[in-house]
Amino acid sequence: MASQSHKPSLWRRLRSIHPALVLASLDVLGLGIAGYLSIVELTPGAVVACPANGVLSGCHAVQNSAYTRPFFNIPVAVYGVILSITLFTLAIMWWRSGNYKLLLAHYGLSLIGVAFEGWFQFAQVFLIGAVCIWCESYGITLVLRFVIALWVYLRTPNPDKVSANELA
Repeated sequence: MASQSHKPSLWRRLRSIHPALVLASLDVLGLGIAGYLSIVELTPGAVVACPANGVLSGCHAVQNSAYTRPFFNIPVAVYGVILSITLFTLAIMWWRSGNYKLLLAHYGLSLIGVAFEGWFQFAQVFLIGAVCIWCESYGITLVLRFVIALWVYLRTPNPDKVSANELA
């Protein structure tokens, strides 16, 4: 009898991807969006590319709002760059080391980011009266990062509270 090589299903291969790599991918995507917005915000006279029509066509109104520079006149996108780089670093360090505290740090910073994103959503809808597709895209990556980190955190036993017999 010849043995056939059994190729794992796509679902099994996807499930075998370390969640830190998924987080790192979302961090890179968020970094790209925040990086683009930062360059536009920091370049005098630059205007963000935005759809002409639709609900998500308020990029210019959001860009010209005082709410995009909430602290020290620094564009909110710059904070997104800093957050994405930090989260990416934590995800890669967690993947490489398996250190549970790095997962917790990613989760905690993601939670802070989501809280700020909630405030920024409020500002766009109720204070500015416009919604930016770029800001929404970054917000989606941020919420996904938080949800994944939370999911992994809830499913991962805390090594400080697990006995040595359970880890073996």
